Amino acid sequence: AASERLGPRPTMRLPPTSVTAAKSPAGTIDERYLSFCVDLGMIAQPTRFWNPDGSGETVGERPPFDFSRPRLRRLCGALSPAYLRVGGTEADRVYYALEQRGPQPPPPAPAGYGTVVTGGQLIAMGEFAREAGLEISLTLNAGWGSRAGSAPRPDGSAGAWRPDQAVELMRFAEEHSIPISVYELGNEPNAWPLFHSPPLFVTPESYVADLAALAAVRDVEAPAARLSGPGTAFWPAIGEVPTLLLPSLLRRRLPRLAFSFLPRL
Repeated sequence: AASERLGPRPTMRLPPTSVTAAKSPAGTIDERYLSFCVDLGMIAQPTRFWNPDGSGETVGERPPFDFSRPRLRRLCGALSPAYLRVGGTEADRVYYALEQRGPQPPPPAPAGYGTVVTGGQLIAMGEFAREAGLEISLTLNAGWGSRAGSAPRPDGSAGAWRPDQAVELMRFAEEHSIPISVYELGNEPNAWPLFHSPPLFVTPESYVADLAALAAVRDVEAPAARLSGPGTAFWPAIGEVPTLLLPSLLRRRLPRLAFSFLPRL
């Protein structure tokens, strides 16, 4: 049934490729190069994630991700050292309710946001990462909620990103020893016009200006953390989502870039 809804998967014909092993290595990669992700849609409330049968999303039908499971901690510990990326589409809709620590459901998200992640959930995430020997790469909200009160920019972009919640989050992470070593500003900005209502559009130049604002905040609140370039979307079934971001980002000489490769779509 799922395959009928998704339709036939396209085939990708590639020319033959040969690989010759050099006698000495050309370079080395970080031991955390191969890492893994927990989607924020599985953590924030109400939960929002892909339906296993491929028929769109389920919203609020599943409990939030449980970081306390001992077996999960043991299995993930075997994968360390690694990054635990916490991000995905929901990252740009989430509100950080840091004052809430208990297990009760949080109140509805404020206007401009779609879901809520609590301080208690973030503390649990940090405990999980520390016990498993992981570093967290967190995608910060760069959606409409984070731009509330900012006037549209002359180049047609949405208003400037506001760092208020990011500052609170960085201070909270420091206070509770949450091992966030990488911050990423938004998820798949080249696909924002498709994922947000009304469509969210930010030019490469304006995105880089927002990234500079994040860098200034990071320098004060979390100077040991690094910044990641955005995880841009690439869907083989329909081609790459048009983007002009990459040249602008490379000029910033960011230490890390992320790409989202979604072969099922």
